Amino acid sequence: MNDFSPTQAPLVSVGIPVYNGERYLAQAIESVLNQHYDRLEVIISDNASTDNTPDICQHYARRDRRIRYTRNARNMGAAFNYNRLVDLARAPYFKWMAHDDVCAPTLIGSCLDVLEQEPAVALCYAPTTFIDKGGSPIRTIRDGFHFRDHRPSERFRRFLPLARGWMNPVFGVYRTDVLRQTQRIGSYPSSDMILIADITLRGEVHELSESLFFRREHQHMSVRANPSMLERQRWFDPTYRGRAPMVHWRWVAEFLRIIHRAPVALSEKAQCVLALTRWLKWTRRELVGEMIVAARHVPAFRGKR
Repeated sequence: MNDFSPTQAPLVSVGIPVYNGERYLAQAIESVLNQHYDRLEVIISDNASTDNTPDICQHYARRDRRIRYTRNARNMGAAFNYNRLVDLARAPYFKWMAHDDVCAPTLIGSCLDVLEQEPAVALCYAPTTFIDKGGSPIRTIRDGFHFRDHRPSERFRRFLPLARGWMNPVFGVYRTDVLRQTQRIGSYPSSDMILIADITLRGEVHELSESLFFRREHQHMSVRANPSMLERQRWFDPTYRGRAPMVHWRWVAEFLRIIHRAPVALSEKAQCVLALTRWLKWTRRELVGEMIVAARHVPAFRGKR
């Protein structure tokens, strides 16, 4: 059993959301427990798994006092499960850990070195190495979310061209108080994109030089298991019963919402809106397409009787 003292307050909370993750969960937990920095707590939120996930979680919780295991009575959706972990966190820094990913032993410590020395940084993360189902490396990418600009509008402007790519920085280390001020993970597809945009309006983002984060690609990962927007919508929120959502219009509305709520000067908000209007030009085809699809489902106007 780990000798971590429960009286010593953790500095980092690692939240692991999981649903039927028996195949890779143990590797993910081990990679967190094997961090060179051990002043952390691990919170596992089980979204009513029906496989051996509960047994795996309980095994590790008995073995290591840093682990807290909680289980939802029913599947509440990915958004609820991710956000619940933020509510349960006790430490000043927070990291989400997907049940099928792996961290290098120095990841958390390297991120903390930056966050402790750079008060303006709200999120620190490492470049991503994609691995296959067996753990072999496929490719390494620098995500490019290194936004150390002083002006929030400049960080937001630089983020927008990257908004349609992988949101790997979402699995970095945040300042917990800053993360709690955001809308966190929304119950709609690509809400992690809006979260990272929100973070850029509240603090700087730092990308480490070394790849210390390993993201697993396999047939059961969420984006492959839920290929359509409707399926992804229901992955985030199982109670959704509508037609395919107008996700691009939702993104526009959410971008405007976070700009409105951001703790920045009015002039900075105006610059963010200006940057967003340029982004709209890149997505106009999708926006028009969603309007056409929506119009096909509007009942014909029959006039007054």
